[in-house]
Amino acid sequence: MKRRLPTAVLACLAMVLLAGSGASVLAQPVASIALPDPGEAKELYAGCNLVSLTFPDGTTSEEVLHAVTPPESVQALWRQTPALDRFEGFSPAFPQASDLLRVNFLDPVWICIPRSLGPPTTPTPTPAVPPAGTATPTPTPAPQLTADLAITELLLQSRPQGYVVARFMNNGPDTLSNVTVTLSCGEESVMPYDGSPASGTGFEAPITVTLTPGQTWDFPTALTLDLSKAAYTVSCTVDADFYDPNTANNVSGRVFSLEADLAVTDIFPDNQPEGRLWARITNNGPDTLVNTTVLLGCSYVATTTWLSTWTEVVAPTFTTVTLAPGQTKEFYTLMSIDNSCTWYDVTCKVQVAFYDSNNANNSYFEKIPQWTGGGYRCPY
Repeated sequence: MKRRLPTAVLACLAMVLLAGSGASVLAQPVASIALPDPGEAKELYAGCNLVSLTFPDGTTSEEVLHAVTPPESVQALWRQTPALDRFEGFSPAFPQASDLLRVNFLDPVWICIPRSLGPPTTPTPTPAVPPAGTATPTPTPAPQLTADLAITELLLQSRPQGYVVARFMNNGPDTLSNVTVTLSCGEESVMPYDGSPASGTGFEAPITVTLTPGQTWDFPTALTLDLSKAAYTVSCTVDADFYDPNTANNVSGRVFSLEADLAVTDIFPDNQPEGRLWARITNNGPDTLVNTTVLLGCSYVATTTWLSTWTEVVAPTFTTVTLAPGQTKEFYTLMSIDNSCTWYDVTCKVQVAFYDSNNANNSYFEKIPQWTGGGYRCPY
């Protein structure tokens, strides 16, 4: 007989399952956050730390980051919002690309701290010194190239797995012809849907740009994402040796997340009167789910022919889902029934950490009547 859990405990357990082991525990903390009463100071480690905030309702994400010492150590702030069935994120480097703008009292959030200080720098070569007595020629200054090179957008080449594409635009006034610039891209934060620890990757490389004023160009970077596994905050920066009158648009950031309307569409036993309960889950798109982790939980109220009732609850468990848009598959609910003398009112719900545009169909109810087939007879 399975344990029977009250609804409040079930909700808390679901939150813990989603959190997983999100905080990476190292030997020494790298930062701390001062939480107002009734909270207290909490140490933060490299990775994503799960913290229950005690700030008043409506506190801005910037105020939360200001409570961290040192505040510049925070790469991202994440919160799972059950009403939206998705993760919301805030990046201090790209507030305009963030959707977590305010938090409330007792909100559980992930505070993500970088695991490294970035890629190693290349040593500057020492210039050659001419022999003593040699006259140093005076160079003739060349006309300075002037162009406002901007990264206007970050795209994903294909979903849910693909490489990041940086869209460049030359705002002029000069034409760029085979000009070498340096492009740096990285994952500022990674939030796996199953709550497991994760660290970001990045790259830096020289690229050659040829753009007339007003022209745009899509450059495929070496940074690949798998939205079926996690949500990402990505940033790209371009550095040039020519004169760029507006360096503010040399940086662009974006939050990439999976988007799929997942629905429970049917509940049925694989055999009667004794059998296991299965749930059918449909992906209404737009994204394909590839080995994506979701939570599936079910409960039922059983009523016997002599009107005795009991409730059975199975806590939400991690379920791996691979579904193309429009595809339906069956998943075992970890529940069994015997409806020889009993009927069941069953409810199953799927919970997701990515963006689900319609959470009304995430829950489904099915009534399984008493078995009336041959070979079985209820004694009452």
